[in-house]
Amino acid sequence: MTKALLMSIGGGVLSALLYLSVVTGGMGALILAYLAPLPLLMVGLGSGLRPFAAAATAAVVVVGIFGGILFGMTYAVANGLLVAVIVRQTLLARANPDGSLEWYPPGLLLVVMTGLGLGGLLVAAFLTLGDPGGLEGSVRQFLVMGFGDAAAGTGGDAESGVTQVIDSFSQIFPGMVVVSWLTMAIINAALAQGVLMRFGRNLRPPMRVTEVELPHWMPMLLAAAGLLALVGGDGQLGYLALNVVIVLLVPFFFAGLAVVHAFAGGRQARTLLLVVFYFFLLVSGWPIALVIGLGVIEQWAGLRRRFARTGPDQES
Repeated sequence: MTKALLMSIGGGVLSALLYLSVVTGGMGALILAYLAPLPLLMVGLGSGLRPFAAAATAAVVVVGIFGGILFGMTYAVANGLLVAVIVRQTLLARANPDGSLEWYPPGLLLVVMTGLGLGGLLVAAFLTLGDPGGLEGSVRQFLVMGFGDAAAGTGGDAESGVTQVIDSFSQIFPGMVVVSWLTMAIINAALAQGVLMRFGRNLRPPMRVTEVELPHWMPMLLAAAGLLALVGGDGQLGYLALNVVIVLLVPFFFAGLAVVHAFAGGRQARTLLLVVFYFFLLVSGWPIALVIGLGVIEQWAGLRRRFARTGPDQES
């Protein structure tokens, strides 16, 4: 067994252990579980698809042995499939006439990942068609089991308040789960690429935030989903369309970040501007809507190109 294969299997085992940590409970365990894709991404982005396949196989086997077959299948879909797509698309390149390589665009990678998230949402809706209330009813039942017991017996305003929170949160819960899944995958991919670059093991050049450019049909898709959400009203179609809209906002958020980075890149106080921006982004929710709005406007106005600097010192 070669050293490279052993390292790939080791990466898979580490990913499995991170994923299995969720069974111990606690916020710390949840954070570790969110980092489960990181070792797989490091193997894939640093060594290629075949070593990744070995790592993913080892991870699924370990999770299946210690967590059960269902847990292993969940890991394979939630981490293995997503990372496989990220690695494959990220390492795609074609040769230009001058001999240089044109790598798969980060904007299209975001669209493909979003498509996976939407696929998962549609599968969930299909699997719950026979349940009372469909997907919405199943989500509400899940939230009641998770949060309703905490308010049981308290009575009065406390129990009523929890019920109202469940009713409101259930409307967007599926979409937010997918958004969280996609966001953590993107963060893990950025971390993996950063570590690999630090040690000179990356197979492709870094993907800059300012390079994010979405297809021109994305706003039409978002508008169509929004229209379906309005037409569908309180029915299952409206519920599903609303959550589709939430997922579709993810690529527009990163397109908006591209505009912000391009704007800051043309200023002398670039680092300070970005630090202040991300500080407010983390501590307050309203900048998220602003960034998404910039991402939508970018599709027509081309703000990123107007702000972006030219030259070898351009940063993201």
